[in-house]
Amino acid sequence: MTRCRTLSLLGCLIWGGMMLAPAAYGAEPSEGAPAKQPPTSAEITSWIDQLDSDKFLLRENATQKLIGAHQAAIGPLADAVRSGSLEKAFRCIHVLRAFAIGDDIETEIEASAKLALVAATENDRVGAYAGDVLKRIEPLQRERAIRILSGLGVKFTSYAPQQGFQTLDEGPGIWITNDYTGSAKELHYLQHLGFIEDVQIENDKITADWFAEIAKMPNVHLMTIKDGPVDIEMLRELEPIMHKIDWLRLYYLNLKSSPAPLLKKMTSLHHVEMFGMVVDGKEVFKDVAEQERIRSALPGVLPDGLKFRSGGFLGVRGPSDGNRGPCVVQSVDQDTGAYKAGLRGGDTVVEVNGVKVQGFMHLIELLQDKKAGDKVKMIAVRGTETKELDVTLGKWQLREIY
Repeated sequence: MTRCRTLSLLGCLIWGGMMLAPAAYGAEPSEGAPAKQPPTSAEITSWIDQLDSDKFLLRENATQKLIGAHQAAIGPLADAVRSGSLEKAFRCIHVLRAFAIGDDIETEIEASAKLALVAATENDRVGAYAGDVLKRIEPLQRERAIRILSGLGVKFTSYAPQQGFQTLDEGPGIWITNDYTGSAKELHYLQHLGFIEDVQIENDKITADWFAEIAKMPNVHLMTIKDGPVDIEMLRELEPIMHKIDWLRLYYLNLKSSPAPLLKKMTSLHHVEMFGMVVDGKEVFKDVAEQERIRSALPGVLPDGLKFRSGGFLGVRGPSDGNRGPCVVQSVDQDTGAYKAGLRGGDTVVEVNGVKVQGFMHLIELLQDKKAGDKVKMIAVRGTETKELDVTLGKWQLREIY
């Protein structure tokens, strides 16, 4: 059977000699037209029987009607794959394919599951064809998922790696912030985003169902969870991918019990940041016992890979080897306390709250016990000018690079 896929000017899909017109997908009836009644099981059975008719138009008509039957036809079509001619089996698979790339979530889920079952249980040409269909529709499902999720406010972040500069700690990612207007139902499309490695979440409406959908993503290994009504029960929904996560950021979460038992399941972790975390009413940065529980759960994480901070965010970048002075600021993020106070890239920070700053890493140490909302006094030098700055620290932000 020749396989081809062409989109004509009329919007008809032709693949393998079968023409699927847009009307077959159940377009809304025109205004004033009577609503269509759902097909009966007897009608569906009759159409399936016609799929291997010796009359081409009868086969085509039956195919169109089955596509218009939507979810009601999925079960009978999957059953018919195993009983009948090769022509009937291929046409059944073809209709299931149409459902698997439609915009109805429940229909897509069921049709995709049926195709996967056929591909896994049939060892002949039928099973091979179903497997081939699943591979061919992956790009279509991915493009549709990007379109739908972007339209609902999910932000896609990416990088353009240069030869010799890409590291394991960078990856294409998504942000699910308060800009997201969908629900857990639409997050089903996340599982089609096999290229996504990094998920960052900051949403006041998050539920356990959201984490359950994220856990179906195939290649996530970087994760940030910030703010929102997150609890331990929600985090448990991530168990299917916990063993894959190697970078984890938990920002400003207020948990009733220790996350240590869950962290112990994250056997690939090598870097963890816990900023502004509260467990059982105590700030983790100041709770030595909780810090020890977390360290004990992460024997594979080196001391410099586990960071606890009170959560105040200055918003500046400096040299990675900034253990010695002077403390020269390389850049300052906009919309941060430092920028609003007047600090700019190229400035040299010489004093914080009366303490002389010995280098950029020393600056970080001086601020690690400060909370979001705390105010600090800084003295910075720009050329020959000395500036006294009153800086209000903010919260750590979602980041495009780890």
